[in-house]
Amino acid sequence: MNFRIQTKLLVYILSTSLFIYILAFGYLGYNDHNLAINEAKHLTDTYSEKYANYIMMNLNGDMDVARTLVQSFTNYEWVYENNLQEQYYQILKTVLQNNPQFHNAALNFELSAINKNYKNPYGRLRYILYKANGIINERTDTLEILGDNVGSAYYDMKINPREDMSEPYMFSPSGTEEDLVLVSSLSIPIMKGEKYVGLLQFDVNLERFNEMINQLKPYPGSFGFLVSNKGRFVAIPEEKYLNKSIDSLSPKDNINFKIIENIQKGKSFSYTMIDSTKTRNYISFSPISIGKEDARWSLGTSVPLDIMIEKADKNLLFSAIVAIMGFLILTLVIWSISRGISRPLIFTSKIIEDLAKGKISLHQKMEITSNDEISDIRSSVNSLIDGLDNNLKFALQIGKGNLEFEFKPLSNEDLLGKALIDMRLSLKQADIEEIKRKEEDEKLNWATKGAARFAELMTQYTDNLEEFSYAIISNLVKYMDANQAGLFIINDSQKNNVTIDLAASYAYDRRKFLEKKINLGVGLVGRCINEAETIYMTDFPDDYLNITSGLGGAAPRSLILVPIIFNQQVFGVIEMASIHNLEEYQKSFVERIGESIASTISNVKINQQTARLLEESKIQSEELVAQEEEMRQNMEEMKATQEELEQKASDAKSILNAINSVALVAEFNMQGKLIDINKDFLILLDKSKEEMLGKFQGSFASVHDEETEEFRKFWNDLRKGKVKKTIQNIEVNGNDIWLSEAYTPIIDKNGVAYKVLNFSVDITTARIGE
Repeated sequence: MNFRIQTKLLVYILSTSLFIYILAFGYLGYNDHNLAINEAKHLTDTYSEKYANYIMMNLNGDMDVARTLVQSFTNYEWVYENNLQEQYYQILKTVLQNNPQFHNAALNFELSAINKNYKNPYGRLRYILYKANGIINERTDTLEILGDNVGSAYYDMKINPREDMSEPYMFSPSGTEEDLVLVSSLSIPIMKGEKYVGLLQFDVNLERFNEMINQLKPYPGSFGFLVSNKGRFVAIPEEKYLNKSIDSLSPKDNINFKIIENIQKGKSFSYTMIDSTKTRNYISFSPISIGKEDARWSLGTSVPLDIMIEKADKNLLFSAIVAIMGFLILTLVIWSISRGISRPLIFTSKIIEDLAKGKISLHQKMEITSNDEISDIRSSVNSLIDGLDNNLKFALQIGKGNLEFEFKPLSNEDLLGKALIDMRLSLKQADIEEIKRKEEDEKLNWATKGAARFAELMTQYTDNLEEFSYAIISNLVKYMDANQAGLFIINDSQKNNVTIDLAASYAYDRRKFLEKKINLGVGLVGRCINEAETIYMTDFPDDYLNITSGLGGAAPRSLILVPIIFNQQVFGVIEMASIHNLEEYQKSFVERIGESIASTISNVKINQQTARLLEESKIQSEELVAQEEEMRQNMEEMKATQEELEQKASDAKSILNAINSVALVAEFNMQGKLIDINKDFLILLDKSKEEMLGKFQGSFASVHDEETEEFRKFWNDLRKGKVKKTIQNIEVNGNDIWLSEAYTPIIDKNGVAYKVLNFSVDITTARIGE
C-alpha cells in the first residue's frame, strides 16, 4: 500500500511537471528564438540609421556651405554697381580650396538681374571654377541669350526654384577614364524676395562615402550601400554596381517591396529576400533627407539571415540542456518528498483525497477513539478541516466584497489565517489607493485637457495681441470656474516710460473694456513682476482688492497672481480672483499656462515689430527713390567716397587675413556647434578639422557640460547679439593651455545672429608666469 501511494505521488506530480515543463520550454524557447532574431534585426536597423544620420550630416554640411554662400551673393546689385565681380571668383576659389569634396563650382546670374538695361526674361552669365591637374581654373560664359533652353536642368530650377541634389553621375577632371569619379550636383537658387535671379552649383565627390560604407558591418557577411533618390547605387563594396539602378539589377524586389517608391517617400523600411546564391538576407533601409526641400536618399544594410538565426539556435540549445537538468533534479526532489510523507497519508488517505480535490465539509471530521499517534493525526486533520472551512467562508465573503466579515485565526501560529487578514487589509488599502489614483487622474486629465485647449487658442491669435489677451483670459476664467481675471502686459514701447497695461479683463461671464496702467513696482501686480514669483492670498479683508488689486470691485476668497515668463524674461502678470480656494494642481496649471502665454506674447511682439520695421523700410525706400536725383548730382563726390570705401574694404580684408594668420579663429552655429576652424587653432589642439566639426563650444575644455545653466545663458546672450569674453583652460596631450577668448555674434540683414566668430589668443605663458 505504501508503494502504491508513493507511486501515485511520483506519477501525478512528475507527469504534471513534465507537461508544464514542455509547454513552458516550448513557449519560452520559441519566444527566445524570435526575440534573438528581432534583436538582430533591430541592431541592423540601428546601425543603418546611425550611418544614415552621419552621411546626412555630411551632405547637409555641404548644403550649408552652399546656402551660406548664396546668402552672401544676394548683394549682387551692389557688387556689380561697384565692379567687384572678381570677388566671386575669389570666394568660390577659397571654398574649393577649403572643401576638397567640391570638384567644380558654377555661379549663374540672370542678365536681367545684373544689368538694368537688359529687358529679356532669358540669358544668363555663368562663372565657372573647375579643378584640373591640381589647379583651379576660371571661366566666364554668357549663355541662352537667344532664349531659355527648355528641358535643361537650369531651366527646371529657374521655373521651380528649390534646393536640390542631383542623381549621381561619372565625372573626369581631365576628360579621361583614368580619373573618373562619382559626383552629384548640389544646387541652391539665388532669390531676391520671391524673384529668381541666379543659381549656385557645386559638384560633390561621392566616393568619400565608400570607406564609411565598408565599416558598416553589424554581422559577419553583412555590407552597406548608399542609394540615390531614383535608386542608383552611390556607394557599395562591389564597385561594378556603382551608378547602377536597383530597378535594373533587382526589378522583382523593387516591384514587390516598392524600394524606389519608399526611398522617395523618405521611409524607413525592411524586407527579407533570397539572393542569387540562394542565401536569405535581411535588408534594412534608413532615409537620408538632404536640404530644405528634403531630397531623399537612403542607406541600406544587408545581413545574411542565417547569421542572425545561428545565435538564436545556440540560445535554444542551451535552454534545452538547462531544462532537462532541471527536470532531473525536480524528479529526485519529488521522489524524496513523496517517500517521506507516504506513511502518514495511509491513515487519512480518503480525507486527504477529498481535501486535495477541494471538498471541504464539517461532515468530514473524524471521530477520535484512542490516544495514540493515529488520534493525534486525526485530531490534526479535524483541526485542518475546521480551519479550511473557516477560511473558505471568509474567502467567499471577501469574494463578495464583504471586507468587514469577522474572521479569527486558529492561533498565533496560523500563517494562513494571518495571510488572509493581511489580504483583507491589502484589499482595503487598495480601495483607498484606487480612490486617490482616480482623483489624481482626474486632476491630470483636467490639466492636460486645459493645456491642449489653451495651446489651440494660442495658435489662433498670433498677430492681434488684444484679441489674444481676451481669448486667453476669458477662457481661463471659465475653465478655472473663477469669477474674474485680468491679463497685465509690460508695455516697453517707450524705454523711458515702461508701464504695466491691462491688456484684457473678464468678470462674471462678460468682457470688461477697462483701461488701466500701473507703474513698475506698484501694487500686487508690480510686486509679482519684480519678484517673478507666484503670489497666492486667501486671508485678506473684504475691501483689500479694491485698494491694492489690479482688478478691483470684488471680494473673493482667493487671489492668485502669476508672472508670465519666457526665457527668464517677465512679460506680464495673470491676476485671477475666485470664490473658491485654489488647490496646488490648479495653481500649477495657471503657472504652466503663463509660460505658454509669455512665449506667444513674445512671438506676437516680434511679429508686430517686424511688421513695423517692414513698413518703416518701405517708407525709407520711397524716400530713397525721391532722393535719387540728388544722389545723381553728387556722383562726383560719391566717386571719391567709393574709392575711399574700396581702400577701407581692402584694409578690412587685410586686417581679417592678418587676424586669421596670428590669432586662433573658429566659427560656431547658433546651437553652439563648431562649423569652421582655422589651421593655427587645429595645430594648437593637435586635431584634424573632421574631428572638431560638429562639437559643442568648449567641449575640448578641461571641464565642460553643454547641459549646464551657465552654458545655456552664455549662448542665450550670444543669440541676443551680446559679445562674450572668457578665459578657457584646455588639455592637449597632457599639457594645460590657457586661451583668452572673445565670442562675437555675426548679424544678418534682419538683425538676427546667424553664427558666432571666436577669436582666441594663447596666454599660457602669461598664466604660467603668474
